[in-house]
Amino acid sequence: MDAAREVRHLDLPSGIAEFLDESWNIRELYPPQAEAIPGVLSGKNTLLAIPTASGKSLVAYLAIMKKLLVDEVGSRAVYIVPLKALASEKYDELTQLAGHFNLKVGLGIGDRDGEARNVGSSDIIVCTSEKLDSLMRIRPELIHNVSIVVADEIHLIHDGGRGPTMEVNLARLRHWRPSVQIIALSASVGNPEELAQWLDAELITSDWRPVTLEMSTMVEGCIEARKRISAAEEMDGKGLLLPPPRQLAGPKSAPTWCALLDTVEADGQMIVFVATRRSAQSEARKLAKRLHKYLEREDPERLQGLAALAEKISHESDSSMGDVLITSIRGGVSFHHAGLTAKQRKLVESGFKRGLIAAIIATPTLAAGINLPARRVLLRDLKRWDGGMSQWLSVMEVQQMLGRAGRPRYDTLGEAWLLCKGSSPLEEADLVAERYIKGKPEKVISKLAADPPMRVHLLSGIATGGLNSRQAIRSFFASTFLGHTQPRQVLQERIDNMLAWLVEEGFIIRTGV
Repeated sequence: MDAAREVRHLDLPSGIAEFLDESWNIRELYPPQAEAIPGVLSGKNTLLAIPTASGKSLVAYLAIMKKLLVDEVGSRAVYIVPLKALASEKYDELTQLAGHFNLKVGLGIGDRDGEARNVGSSDIIVCTSEKLDSLMRIRPELIHNVSIVVADEIHLIHDGGRGPTMEVNLARLRHWRPSVQIIALSASVGNPEELAQWLDAELITSDWRPVTLEMSTMVEGCIEARKRISAAEEMDGKGLLLPPPRQLAGPKSAPTWCALLDTVEADGQMIVFVATRRSAQSEARKLAKRLHKYLEREDPERLQGLAALAEKISHESDSSMGDVLITSIRGGVSFHHAGLTAKQRKLVESGFKRGLIAAIIATPTLAAGINLPARRVLLRDLKRWDGGMSQWLSVMEVQQMLGRAGRPRYDTLGEAWLLCKGSSPLEEADLVAERYIKGKPEKVISKLAADPPMRVHLLSGIATGGLNSRQAIRSFFASTFLGHTQPRQVLQERIDNMLAWLVEEGFIIRTGV
């Protein structure tokens, strides 16, 4: 064991190293974690842009504990996540860790139940960007003593829907609390230097992975390995030959079933990514029907465990979607998307982690930080409908999904397969390999300049954010990622045009020049 990476040698509050050892079985840091920790614990802003499952969250947790227990006792931490499911996961983990040291954790996710647990009395607030936006406007006193902010999945600033809110939140927090420490966690992106400069952050990047990842294309049931990335280096052509192509058993007309059958026969589990919730439910139902017949012959005992799990979920389900979920789980397959309730989601994830559920059919949201890896990942859909057109998924999104293959501490190899099914699948396979397996992720680009988010955040800043003059507005927007990446004159013209429109439409009244 490398002494420099041993947790017990780190400058952590008393008792943390013992907790990590006894409760989470962590005694040693991964190399990227070890590189980031000194700066993080000394209070530096840090952008950690490393592959999926490389341990970004632990770095953030340790920074929070050091800040609240040693550096700024009595202050508060905020952990921002993009998804409700991810918020629940981080809340559970932080409750285990922080609760052990008498720190209270609150959860604010603003879902349809309006859930907000203990936010007012908490030392650590775990919340979505949308909930934080609401809290900063309605209960700004909660933010006044914040000393550290974690922005998880910060590359989602690139997302046209939730990105602008995350971006404005970070700018507002830094505007109100200039001394706040920012820990930004990201998948690999095309312009990490630009993000780090915006946040005045130390940049930590790495290609290191805890489990070797083998990425392949799949055409008519034939798996062709295209690239391997090990825990130490890229290995295609550097000391380790890729395996030859192999043909899966089963009907070529049912490639997803062939992949699942091959996985189950190797005592593995898999995640299948599809484009929509409807596809996830439909595929889960079809695969479960086939797998149930297989398990009746090969593993009837597993079916008993699945029946018990389905019975538990039946108590949490009262809809047609719930009925599909129960039926699918009885056959060893589940779907996973944002339509599941928190209790359904936890039961599904528990069943998968225990090895009962053989496959989860998921929408891409599962790739966004939720800690549910599998030995094998299949990307069934590489396109989605957007604006009435079929569009290729982004490289960033696909590489996050690929990165879910391989369970740290359990697998020595994770396999990620991209299904090619166009009219010329062999040609498509070469294109897919170049684009997604060997290609670089896109740059993160601010979406704040678009009319709807610019209008909303300009209005909210004027109404509740203290932006009561043209100069204050210009100054604030200059501190956003948009302001960091756009020429000042271009941004000012954009703001002035939007202000003129808001006056003309009667949303605001001009009282000065």
